[in-house]
Amino acid sequence: MTDEQTAANARSAGFALPGVLRIAADDALGLLEQMADVGFDPIMLTEVCGFHAPALAAALAARRPGIRLGTSILPLGARTGPTMAMAATTIAQLSGAPFLLGVGTSSPQIVGDWHGQEHDPGLDTTRARLTELRAVLDGQRRGSFRLPLPAGADVRVLLGALGPNMTALALEAADGVILNHTPPGDVGPAPVDTDVLAFVWTPAAPDGDARVRRELISYMMAEPYARHYRRLGFGDVVDRVHALHADGRLRDAPTVVPGDMVDTLYVDPDALAARCAAYRQAGALPVIVPVTGDDPAADIARLVAARRWEQ
Repeated sequence: MTDEQTAANARSAGFALPGVLRIAADDALGLLEQMADVGFDPIMLTEVCGFHAPALAAALAARRPGIRLGTSILPLGARTGPTMAMAATTIAQLSGAPFLLGVGTSSPQIVGDWHGQEHDPGLDTTRARLTELRAVLDGQRRGSFRLPLPAGADVRVLLGALGPNMTALALEAADGVILNHTPPGDVGPAPVDTDVLAFVWTPAAPDGDARVRRELISYMMAEPYARHYRRLGFGDVVDRVHALHADGRLRDAPTVVPGDMVDTLYVDPDALAARCAAYRQAGALPVIVPVTGDDPAADIARLVAARRWEQ
């Protein structure tokens, strides 16, 4: 590896556009083009209840071919394997670069309540869905369905994982893993040619601390994250938040989130370079996710202008 390549690796970082932004799709696309100009690699499109991640990725791929793009995270149970394979293959063809198809088990609320599908986050079901997805991408038939131009290696499937079992499954049955709210010290070894992406959340809004705490409460109300936080040693916080919810006092919950929990799962922009370096040292590519406020474009522009993720 040359000195220039080493220096580039020390600066490398991806960027993920938050999935719940009150901005129009064309404005989001403009933001993503700016992130491409900055040099973020990859650029990930998160999906919650706002943007349709594959659609936005396809639009960006058409405008800026050659950029490595990805989704984070598409709910496995909300779409069929062929549907995801068609979307990912289309984006890879438009961009001319490998597409990172980030998928995950999601939650009962998203898969069941929002999309009306059965939510089954079990390891066996997830393994079967990953196996089917890869088979379809590689050109195998699913009944009478077959991609006319199989994607093969042009689409890499990454599994969003929190616990050790799902992480192990990602490294076994997928092309890599996307880690969220996982400290650098908890990033384990991965096989060669495996993609390991780690989300690095950083407050970009003027009222970032308050927004981070409210965001953490919403995460704690989802059982997979509640279990994850317990494993990280924050079980007492989870219990207090759930108790407040049971008492109808969830609005008070942000006040019980301790500073050390915030500092473990989020990083101040001034410490962003050190946190990103720690992830790189652990073998993961940091993907910066800004916590934005009422003016997302201004918040992101201010964060990016400082280039604090670089060493």
